[in-house]
Amino acid sequence: MVSVMEFLRVSKEGLAIKDSSEVEKFITDDFQMTTPRVSLNRQEFLDWVASGGSPTVPSDFEVIYENDDIAAVYHSVQSHNALGTQAMCVGNKRDGKFSVWRGASAR
Repeated sequence: MVSVMEFLRVSKEGLAIKDSSEVEKFITDDFQMTTPRVSLNRQEFLDWVASGGSPTVPSDFEVIYENDDIAAVYHSVQSHNALGTQAMCVGNKRDGKFSVWRGASAR
């Protein structure tokens, strides 16, 4: 089973080095990421990671809840236009991988 902290660590590292090869091991073939600003399918997400993503930097992750089916995470977000913003993400898991990742700003 994939842990949310491992997924976040690998995703953050992939963004930093512009390489999504490790990230793809953590997501299903029909993966979807949805935030208030974007909706990405699996390939779009992998391409986004490989491009280095956006200038947004998540940090201070706190796992609120996690089991074999779902994970909820609260974290800080730093960017040029969102200093100190708080966000919550929820990921659905299927067959040991993330199938859906939803994020929302909490401010």
